[in-house]
Amino acid sequence: MSLNILTKKSATALLIAIGLSAQTAQAALTFNFTYKSPGQGFDDPTFGADRKAALNSAADLLGEYFVNYTATLDYDVTSSNVNESRLASAGSSYSLIPGTFQGTTVQTKILTNGAIDSNFFAADGFIDWNFYDNWGLSDNVASDQFDFKRVAIHELLHSFGFSSLVNQNGSGLGDKNPGTADTWATFDQFLTNADGVRLINNAGVFDGSVNALTGGSVLFNGQNAKDANGGVAVNLYAPTIFSPGSSISHLDDDTLALSELIMASSVSAGQKSRELSDIEIGILRDIGYTQIVAPAQVPVPASTWLMLSGLLGLVGYGRRKATV
Repeated sequence: MSLNILTKKSATALLIAIGLSAQTAQAALTFNFTYKSPGQGFDDPTFGADRKAALNSAADLLGEYFVNYTATLDYDVTSSNVNESRLASAGSSYSLIPGTFQGTTVQTKILTNGAIDSNFFAADGFIDWNFYDNWGLSDNVASDQFDFKRVAIHELLHSFGFSSLVNQNGSGLGDKNPGTADTWATFDQFLTNADGVRLINNAGVFDGSVNALTGGSVLFNGQNAKDANGGVAVNLYAPTIFSPGSSISHLDDDTLALSELIMASSVSAGQKSRELSDIEIGILRDIGYTQIVAPAQVPVPASTWLMLSGLLGLVGYGRRKATV
């Protein structure tokens, strides 16, 4: 199973104009959330119902990109209330087959239109939410709140396969020694160093330098992602200190053009865009979602645009930017 973490960012001064997207299509994906923390979090007697409604709304927003797929996705959802940089985490299980690149259980279920359910009666994915911070559950998020729906979309995408299985020592899911075939995520098939050399070869063997994993120069080299990024590979989050659950599984916050995208490793408080960028859509296409489409947008009156201050400081939605 893969755990992916989003953290908070500290705010600096940046002005962003954000238009709210409209839900224009009925998603073909069905999300079933089973809540596992009785009396708290999503089952809090005061706030629980609104939190559940916000999670379902975020799932619907994401589902609009996947209307050409049909699957029912089951998630176990837990919650906590801890003073830490982590906002939320999520993931899905993989099949352990050395020498292969695997999709998550959720990913496989979507891509086969529900025909393959490798978890059988168990949940396809999981989400854990930290309710310590102030969350904005609606479409009007205050400057001191974190955008719940934005973070939920981020977390669900990790379970969809936007995630790496590379460990700090160059091993994969099976924790095999570098030089030995291991199990990797489909996402890992596209990892290269700054010179364009793949980190993991076709035999499923880590073939790069482990120093690249903390050198800030791990790239996603899929063709669709490159086409959306001006023909060049996309920088991934690879801080000097390897961060399990965050390193390699996110876009690089230190790259200005990527720092405000949904799949950056951290996010600051305030209203955020909930629309996937062309780069993120390109990555999703590279890992198998060839039928993904951007939903049609309804023009937003100028009076509803919001000018917001706050650029993410760094730390996967963490560092009080929070980690996701």
